[in-house]
Amino acid sequence: MTDRRTEILDGALRVLAEQGMRGLTHRAVDGAAGLAQGSTSYYFRSRSALVAGCVDRLLELDLLIEAAPPAPTDPDELVEAVVGVGISMVTTQRHRTLARYELSLAAVRDPQLRVALTRGGDAIRAVVAQAVGGAGVADARTAADELAATLDGMVFTALVRGPHEPAELAAWLRPALAHVLGAHLGR
Repeated sequence: MTDRRTEILDGALRVLAEQGMRGLTHRAVDGAAGLAQGSTSYYFRSRSALVAGCVDRLLELDLLIEAAPPAPTDPDELVEAVVGVGISMVTTQRHRTLARYELSLAAVRDPQLRVALTRGGDAIRAVVAQAVGGAGVADARTAADELAATLDGMVFTALVRGPHEPAELAAWLRPALAHVLGAHLGR
């Protein structure tokens, strides 16, 4: 069972995905979360507190992968795991991905938001670097940065123009991700 704060933040992520930053109001979040008017403002007194909460919630959800089974040590299996993440980002977790992009664009003009998003991204890339290092890559940090950037760019493109079907996404993502990882393995 989720607590009220989590319900609010999950509602806020849906609002960001559907309406963008301009639509992120306390009233809109109350509606998206199915809560009485004033609930969001009780937990998040200001819009900036709500935005900060959204960033924290995204990171919390992203880091749930740490609770998953250990990352594969075989490079091909690692590529398939990253392909799976990409498919999820475009399909079942589309709203989270759109919310993250909305926040990322807002961070261009908001130094505090930029710091929070950068800190979250660094945490995710550290997890990826661990997995990449476990697959035999010597410079795991650089490989993780390149893998994350490639996946992010491809996910953005897929959200904007497609493909959207899981099988098509996998076929489209796999070669580029394998290339990035393979380059660091000398393949």
